[in-house]
Amino acid sequence: MRSNKVVGRGLLECEEALQRLLEGRPVVAEHVGLSRSKITASIVSFEAGFDRGYLKKSRNAHLPILARIEAFRAEANRGGSHSNTKKIDSLEDKLDALATELATVRAQRDRVLTQNLQLWERVRELELAERQIKPFQVRLHP
Repeated sequence: MRSNKVVGRGLLECEEALQRLLEGRPVVAEHVGLSRSKITASIVSFEAGFDRGYLKKSRNAHLPILARIEAFRAEANRGGSHSNTKKIDSLEDKLDALATELATVRAQRDRVLTQNLQLWERVRELELAERQIKPFQVRLHP
């Protein structure tokens, strides 16, 4: 069995790991960019340098940190719907802006294609006129 000193140090490590995770500065590469709603006791334990099963509900000393982890998860999940709504609104605004830009670009493309077809037709007419005039040209020899 572990002494209280070791358990206290382990809990302190877990508290620091939880704080790092909440601040978005974890030391474990897997935890970089992890959403608050995904933080679990096993992730906190692993971030603290312990195995994933270090924090347990059966250990009375662990109950406060486990309750805080659950509270952060619940808050993130509750606030997440509002955050997701904002993200969806933002993405819809961007989509509308892109649709408008696409319509503008398509109109420009159609205008340029029309001009190119008109130019091509004019060149064809000029080439045809040149062919018709050439046989009638008289060459003067010096």
